[in-house]
Amino acid sequence: MPVLYSAPVAPSPRRVRIFLAEKGIEVPTQDVDLASGEQFSTDFRRHNPGCTVPALALEDGTCIGDSDAICLYFETLHPEPPLMGTDALTRAQVRAWDRWVEGCGYSAVAEGLRNSADRFEGRALPGPHRVEQIPALAVCSQQKTPAVFKSK
Repeated sequence: MPVLYSAPVAPSPRRVRIFLAEKGIEVPTQDVDLASGEQFSTDFRRHNPGCTVPALALEDGTCIGDSDAICLYFETLHPEPPLMGTDALTRAQVRAWDRWVEGCGYSAVAEGLRNSADRFEGRALPGPHRVEQIPALAVCSQQKTPAVFKSK
């Protein structure tokens, strides 16, 4: 049975948990303590070398380390109820809105948080590499975020 590596406070794992709840699918979940850096541990890297959550570890050792891809995986296995469209047009519309939310809304908020919060010092991008914060990106986020929520 697959295991979903998650974190209670992180938005991307929350998206997967909500998707699974709406589908009525139960998947064993293991929380990863992001505050302590557990995502960088050797044990977790065996599942997801990208050091991010969510990560879905399949029985064959495959890991899916992206919230959209995890949702697509479960949508394909469990098409009812359909949450990603039922035909070419509705699937395209769901995908377009999903990409807009992530590309504009989520990225604007994440950019601000990751480039200003002390807990993300040296962690301006998720993953295994150290990336220093750029304060100007936090300022840019303060401008983009309200505009995103007004635009749609």
